[in-house]
Amino acid sequence: MTEAVHTTPEADNPHGATEARFARRPSALLNSIVLVIAILFGCIAMEVALRVIFAHSLDFSMEMWKYAVKLKRPVANPDLSFAHAPNRSAFLMGVPVSINSEGLRDREFSLEKPPGVYRVMMLGDSTTLGWGVRQEDTAAKLLERKLNEALPPGFNHVEVINTGVGNYDTVQEVTYYETIGWKYHPDLVVLVFFINDPEPVPVEKKGFLIDRSYLIAFATNRIDGVMRHVGVRPDWKTYYASLYDDDRPGFQACKKALISLAASTRSHDAKLLVAILPELHQINGDSYPFRPAHRKIKDVMTAENVSVLELIDGLKDHGPEETLWVTALDDHPNAKANNLISDQLEQWILENTGKH
Repeated sequence: MTEAVHTTPEADNPHGATEARFARRPSALLNSIVLVIAILFGCIAMEVALRVIFAHSLDFSMEMWKYAVKLKRPVANPDLSFAHAPNRSAFLMGVPVSINSEGLRDREFSLEKPPGVYRVMMLGDSTTLGWGVRQEDTAAKLLERKLNEALPPGFNHVEVINTGVGNYDTVQEVTYYETIGWKYHPDLVVLVFFINDPEPVPVEKKGFLIDRSYLIAFATNRIDGVMRHVGVRPDWKTYYASLYDDDRPGFQACKKALISLAASTRSHDAKLLVAILPELHQINGDSYPFRPAHRKIKDVMTAENVSVLELIDGLKDHGPEETLWVTALDDHPNAKANNLISDQLEQWILENTGKH
């Protein structure tokens, strides 16, 4: 007996079999499209979440990114690189930050100095700007109030102008004074020198996504933190100390700028004070690790007959170092530290005003 052979339509039609298999499973292209859409929606969800989380945060890296995006703008002068955008405001590191029409975190000042006014101009970076403290708690404004309560001899009012910009180094601070700052005719210029000031002039990174995406900013900051944690990048002590190697172009540019500022202030009949602000991690007792770096800056200024004030002397031994920080993870000077800084500046000014 011959057995019956059962066939299916697909067996009779090999092309039909192929079509059926494709009908039963999605194509690779469709899978890819679904994956891309899922990733896109995931990124959008993370972007929205990060915007909510960091709307009013105390995360140093994210707040610095927001500061650069919201309050800075590039400028043509390569020795300045960037400046504050006039008439902008933002809420950063727990406090409001407002920039006036001249790009300063301060009230408005006339270029022409009023009669009887003793005018102080403070040059510096984010520590002078007052990162993480209210405007009234910056060293500049505390100093202004104190000097108006105990006026320098021969004056009836004091103005202290805060020109601090976050991430500025010495070259930028001096460039600001020599191109703009001198027009305010200060009697005294105080350059607040910080340990990282010999860094090369930074360039703010700009771009459509870099300026807008919290997700990209967050990922970039965390990757940088991991690299430092695992030792791919040097720890803070090694890095800061290395900035003062004599063969570093940044250090040579820093010294050149300081010498230029000494000459510029003399030509404008203004007194110059370099106030060295210590890195606040390890200042108590005699354990401060950067005294050799401070000495190099003092030697440059001494050769130019410029006064130097070591602010560490009035900051150390006022409790644990972290009581002077904005947060436990951000060692910018807080209101307490700014008050101690202003005390030292006030004392120096009252002791040296009128002396030549």
